[in-house]
Amino acid sequence: MGKLKNIEIYFDRNRNVYYPGDSVCGNVIIESKGEVRINALKVFIRGVAKVHWTETKTVGYRLGNYTEHYRSEIEYICLKQTLIGGKESSSSNSKESFICDGYHVFPFHFILPREGIATSFEGKHGSIRYYLKVELDKPWTFNHKLKKIFTVIKPIDINQSEYLVPILNDCSKTICCWLCRSGPVSINVNTDRRGYCPGESVALTALFENSGNRTIIPTASLYQIQTYNASGKHFINTNKLVSISGSSIIPGEVSEWNSKLLKIPAVSPSIGSVLIRVEYFVKISLLIPGSYSLSCVLPIIIGTVPFRHCIQSPINYSYMPSSQSGNRIRNDAPPSYSELKDLKEDVEEENTNFCPLYTYVSDYQPPPYSMNEIIQSSSDHDELNQNLLTISHT
Repeated sequence: MGKLKNIEIYFDRNRNVYYPGDSVCGNVIIESKGEVRINALKVFIRGVAKVHWTETKTVGYRLGNYTEHYRSEIEYICLKQTLIGGKESSSSNSKESFICDGYHVFPFHFILPREGIATSFEGKHGSIRYYLKVELDKPWTFNHKLKKIFTVIKPIDINQSEYLVPILNDCSKTICCWLCRSGPVSINVNTDRRGYCPGESVALTALFENSGNRTIIPTASLYQIQTYNASGKHFINTNKLVSISGSSIIPGEVSEWNSKLLKIPAVSPSIGSVLIRVEYFVKISLLIPGSYSLSCVLPIIIGTVPFRHCIQSPINYSYMPSSQSGNRIRNDAPPSYSELKDLKEDVEEENTNFCPLYTYVSDYQPPPYSMNEIIQSSSDHDELNQNLLTISHT
């Protein structure tokens, strides 16, 4: 009786990133020593979004607290191919097959849906994962299972006109302290456009006016909002990704930012699936001693197709793992862009160290920018600005 030595999954051209409508092709390679008897060799492709979080509820003083779980799941794709065999092993008429000594290559081929799928994502309370699973059904023993996770990216081309429009906002407040009242402080700010890719920089042009009696400090921060939905409820997780600050502004002084750059790290693109939403905004703040900060919010889109200065301009980009995936922080590119796991139990377990790959622009050089290029119609964004400002204060 032979022995199964190894089983591997290989994608064609060592590909790790796929887009909707792409063909997922490759080979299952089996190495055996001697003749191995099997019932079937099957390969599955699956894409699924899952969310899960808990909330502590209070029943009463005597009964104490209990934990309520919120879960939901959406399946984007689930297909199967049988490479060897075909009948279920539980059937009395099942026909066994044999794998001879040596290496054996079994090709597979799947096509991803063009619509209805979302970008891969790993978060603290949910994930969107795509993977191939191989199951080798052997008679009278445990099945051999193997999983290989890959990245799917739903394209967002930031060169479309809707993403090239600058985002504008302004705000002001008067600083009061008991009977003492000083002049207002104000912010007038805009971005160079609405859409960006990781590795690019948001060019901020701002005017800060300090008519108060305290020295203030301008700052800019990039935030990510993760929204998880399940059972008619939602859970919001807000993360500050990166920040910059400017010089102090003394009372009576006016200060300007002329295309001050806020670099976008390697993060997930914007995602708008039913269960998981990933959104981004830039918050411009004035830190006021002894008072609440004054803040303006500028919602932006993180895309997957880099910005082109002109049609012929070359774009130097690659695929990088997210710098934030759940509680894991990854700033370096890993030696391998895929995860291979040999599991003895169900491969659909929750715990995984997989990090999806996202577009990252290298050596980004922002184009020349002038205030005369600002489009002065920002009324369409006012409602979204107010919603994000409310979230940023929570």
